[in-house]
Amino acid sequence: MARAFVAIGLMLGSAMLSAAPKQLTLTYDLLQQGISIGTVKDELTVSGNRYQIASLVEGKGIYKLMGERTLSSQGQVFSNALRPSQFESRQSKHPDKALISQFDWAKKVLNMQIKGSQASDKLSKGAQDLLSVMYCWMWQPPKAKQINIAVANGKKIAPHSFVVTEESDPLETTAGTFRVVKLSDADGEKTLYLAKDKGYLPVKLVIDDDGKHLEQVITSITGQ
Repeated sequence: MARAFVAIGLMLGSAMLSAAPKQLTLTYDLLQQGISIGTVKDELTVSGNRYQIASLVEGKGIYKLMGERTLSSQGQVFSNALRPSQFESRQSKHPDKALISQFDWAKKVLNMQIKGSQASDKLSKGAQDLLSVMYCWMWQPPKAKQINIAVANGKKIAPHSFVVTEESDPLETTAGTFRVVKLSDADGEKTLYLAKDKGYLPVKLVIDDDGKHLEQVITSITGQ
């Protein structure tokens, strides 16, 4: 089961932060070839200038045998942007295969624990992790036609180029109907849909990889 790139509708400007929601829970349906194979539940909390995102992926049917997958990202809300400090990916069936990444911004180094082995890579300005990249747009809405950003997935950090387009037709989901902006990864594998009328909340993710078509579609949004 793939969990790709995985909140709070914060607006630009530090004066606006106190008025934004402090906790949100988002649930998604996870589909493969149009068939529901699991659920995703994200919980994001902001306290002061700290943020934390926890994501739980659970399979259905035979996919439940693979066990739960958890992702977590934590760090700072820094200069109206997310600055991760630690990212973790864990699979309940394989506790020895945990991926843990620590962002050393002072030294500009990403330190990674990859299934028990240690590795490091250069850390570039504005880098995100696999989970924070879903939500960083809520602090810095995508205004350019193309955006370049480095993303750490637990095993490496790689540059990504997103082409930004505004969809003319609204996206209809069980959680509501949204006006969306589409971010298409230049490699053609990933497309992220952000709801303009929900503070650029991520409402849909599409992944095409090795002949598999995966979708993560919002089903509910709750918070305060």
